[in-house]
Amino acid sequence: MQQDRAAEAEVKFRQALQADPNNTDATVNVGVALFKQGRFAESVAYFQQGVSARPRAASVHNNLAQAYVRTGRPHAAAIEMAQACDLNPQNVTYRRDLGDMLLEAGDRSGAEKQLRLALDLSPGSPETNLSLARLFVRADRRGEAAQYYRTSLNVKPDQVEARRELGELYSVSGDFTAAADEFRHAIILDPKDARLRQDLGNALLRAGDLAGAEPELHLAVQTGPSLGTAHRDLGLVLRGKGDNEGAVKEFRRAAELMPRDGSIRYMLSQTLAKLGRAQEAQQESETAERLSRMDKEATLAVAYSSQGLFLIQQGKLEEGLAKLQQARAMAPDNLGIQFDYAVGLRYLHRYDESINELQLILQKQPDLPGAHYQLGCDYLKKGRLSEAVASFAEAARLIPGTAEVRNGLGAALAKNNDWPRATAELEMAHRLEPANELYEKNLECVLRRLSGCTVEP
Repeated sequence: MQQDRAAEAEVKFRQALQADPNNTDATVNVGVALFKQGRFAESVAYFQQGVSARPRAASVHNNLAQAYVRTGRPHAAAIEMAQACDLNPQNVTYRRDLGDMLLEAGDRSGAEKQLRLALDLSPGSPETNLSLARLFVRADRRGEAAQYYRTSLNVKPDQVEARRELGELYSVSGDFTAAADEFRHAIILDPKDARLRQDLGNALLRAGDLAGAEPELHLAVQTGPSLGTAHRDLGLVLRGKGDNEGAVKEFRRAAELMPRDGSIRYMLSQTLAKLGRAQEAQQESETAERLSRMDKEATLAVAYSSQGLFLIQQGKLEEGLAKLQQARAMAPDNLGIQFDYAVGLRYLHRYDESINELQLILQKQPDLPGAHYQLGCDYLKKGRLSEAVASFAEAARLIPGTAEVRNGLGAALAKNNDWPRATAELEMAHRLEPANELYEKNLECVLRRLSGCTVEP
């Protein structure tokens, strides 16, 4: 219903914008309507225009910051939210959101500073206390995290997620009785949540209360039959009670739902051995060992891939590419590692090979905008202009509010002498990031019909 109203509002404000392209209220409200429909990338461009027209409007900076968060750009979000806080320093929500954004951007000390400022403005705020609790969880400061969770819940006791998170914190700390208490409180608030039942069952199991754990885990698998961890824990409870046949059934179901988890295969192997089913136990044990080796290799492959990119960025091109090749061979189905390998090939100007890798990635997963963008860059290097345009256009379709993609498409169109479309795309890139000198230079080149547009791969 809300989406329908937002769609109607979008039509209304677009009509107002057509009547007066300089109507800033209409521009911002189109962005708001798009945001409410979940079209976050599209909303960014309208909020950016709003900020340019009204740089002193804290609410518009806030809108842009929220859109950046939803499109995975926490650093840009924090910059905009800091502007909102400067313009309205007494706004608790802005200050708290800035803290959350800085935390997502990796700046824990900056996040803590802003959240404490927010708490000074409103000491009893359950939301700010919860944000501080989450910050301290990430910093592994468990005692402080628990303190802020409790403060938040004392003020607002009906927060299901906060209850769950505090329960998880107690579990990690080894206080399973306290964890079970929090999960019970959460279940009262949301009795149909199968994961909460599984969390409670797990806490009781680890506390040694098999009789208490069993009914909770039975409820968990009934209401959430695809929860592999619930089947696993129920299997452990049944095995602990001596019901090995029942345990085997649950472990098999858990293995079906979590086929790459070798630990479940070990549990299954041990239980089959207790039943005297030696051949099946041996098969499961071998499967467990194979999965364990695969898991170690996958972890090592990710490490090699990261090392390879680091070496390349340090100028050690051949050494870096060798690491990426190792990673690629160890984890041939990992698209992230395959993408990193393609990036490495680009650095060595081996564009044909990079193109081949990117095409293979897109055959497996065609909706990866980063792969389409990099493919466009490679096609440009090879002079394959129509293919470059198509790749950049597909990336722009997937993430329409991203300046570098619009710049890439504009540059490719310019090299293809499609000046009107190139101008439109580069104007969009410039509107999205008006401070970017490269986009400004490219736009000037196109307006003057000059060659020389460049792309950032």
